[in-house]
Amino acid sequence: MKARRRNISIFSISALDLFAAALAAFILIVLVLFPYYNKGGTDVSMEELEELVKKRRLAASTTQTDMSVIRALRAEINLLDKKYKTSEANMSVVEMKLQEVLKHTTEIIIPDPQPLPDPEPTPDPVPDPIPEPPRSVNRGVEFSILGLGTDKKDVAIVVDMSGSMQAHKGNVVRALHEIIDMMQPDNRFVIIGYRGGPSYSLYPSNGRQATASSSMIRGARGFVDGLPRKFGGGTPTQSAMLKTLNLSPGAIILISDGAPDDGSPRSIVSNVTKRNRGKSEIHTVAIGDYTKDKRLTLFLQEMARNNRGDFVGRAR
Repeated sequence: MKARRRNISIFSISALDLFAAALAAFILIVLVLFPYYNKGGTDVSMEELEELVKKRRLAASTTQTDMSVIRALRAEINLLDKKYKTSEANMSVVEMKLQEVLKHTTEIIIPDPQPLPDPEPTPDPVPDPIPEPPRSVNRGVEFSILGLGTDKKDVAIVVDMSGSMQAHKGNVVRALHEIIDMMQPDNRFVIIGYRGGPSYSLYPSNGRQATASSSMIRGARGFVDGLPRKFGGGTPTQSAMLKTLNLSPGAIILISDGAPDDGSPRSIVSNVTKRNRGKSEIHTVAIGDYTKDKRLTLFLQEMARNNRGDFVGRAR
């Protein structure tokens, strides 16, 4: 008896059930996720996408440019670093050479200097001799005062009343009396005494020239006798001479025992001469031991010589 042929089926009922269940599950998942399908994609248009691409390309280009700058800066930094290291190496070489020079310098032996011989004593300089005071010559003068000749009618007598004049007060009073006694009725005169400050003692009291009348002469004598009680202070000769030039006298007689203290003698002579401009004769009288005071003597001599006057000394 033949055996029965059995047909073999690849898919069994159980497999069909499995496929059917899987398909149903897929359909169910599709139905659940379908509302979210559009949200999972993109709503961006093509224009927006192109614009976005352009921006990204621009950003990429900028980034590349920045990177190029950074690379250039880094290269420059490396170059500067190499230069610094080269300079540092050169400085090290210079320092080494300097140390060698200093070392050689310290090894040099400098011999002690030989003592210098004592200088030979030099003789004391011989002082320049002070020339003898010139005396006025006979030139048809109107009168002579203390050896000073003048033909001027208006005379201003300027008297140093500084403290040092106390040592010569008798000599000063006698000299002033001699001058006053030489005055004639057609003369005019004024006496200007000066001392530190400057301050002044004037005769007449208004400080103006007055005619040499008998009463004027008597008053002048009394004024002169009282001057020594007022001696004191410094010697502002420049101020007194400039004040006297304001009166425009024909002749000025300056009596002093010391160099001025209101300027250098040379500058005072220059200032007075420029102010005078040759209008007034200026005669000078050195009181006391003038030969020992070269500064005073030269000052009075130069003052007289530059202003058409004479210089004399009155030792006693």
